[in-house]
Amino acid sequence: MENLAYREICLLREVETSIKLLKKGMGDLQKISGSNDFRHAPILLLSSGYERLIKCLLCLALVDGNGEFKELPFEKGKGKGHDIDYLLRRLLSVCEQKNYSSKFPAAKADIDLLSKDKDLRKIISLLSDFAQGGRYYNLNMVLRGTSTYKDPDEGWDKIVNTIIQRREYLLKELHNGDSDYFYKEINRELIITLEKFARSLARLFTLADFGDFAKRASPLVFDYLMLMDNDLGTREY
Repeated sequence: MENLAYREICLLREVETSIKLLKKGMGDLQKISGSNDFRHAPILLLSSGYERLIKCLLCLALVDGNGEFKELPFEKGKGKGHDIDYLLRRLLSVCEQKNYSSKFPAAKADIDLLSKDKDLRKIISLLSDFAQGGRYYNLNMVLRGTSTYKDPDEGWDKIVNTIIQRREYLLKELHNGDSDYFYKEINRELIITLEKFARSLARLFTLADFGDFAKRASPLVFDYLMLMDNDLGTREY
């Protein structure tokens, strides 16, 4: 129990940092345009933000009976520290053990989103790969001629192409010279998925059985916690 109060303060700081990273990442994503294709900035910020937030939730969910934070699977060189996909699956497993999805309609919708939404799964795959080592893809290719991880630019393009396949008229707008509209709509769709992801995680602070400290930490995630469906994709970050 030694230094428990300070450890709790550090966890609160980490939650706050994760939300700031997500907001900054979404803000940089909104700036992507025909004249600004620097996608690495939002990918870097978002991957760090989601990784940190999920880890904080795991710390809260797996507190022992004495209020101590347990050693988690991503600690001590177990190779999963930056694998966002793995961390999320670990969190979903905890939610399943607590029968979270049956408690509220919103909880079921969130679990379905986190586990089944195809658009989100593609984004998580990109962020997870980037966090584990894909951020060094170009350097690995220079030094070794190969990379264990995928090219993040190609991953981004695949996600964008999925949106275009649903909304083919966007390409026509681009070809007609209206690149501002094209990128604005693409960015908006991505933001909506990312906001739903953040909201689903934020709700765990209050709706899941993660203890009183999780509820006390919930004001730090308020902006996503209280995000309504009709506000998705409308914020300027």
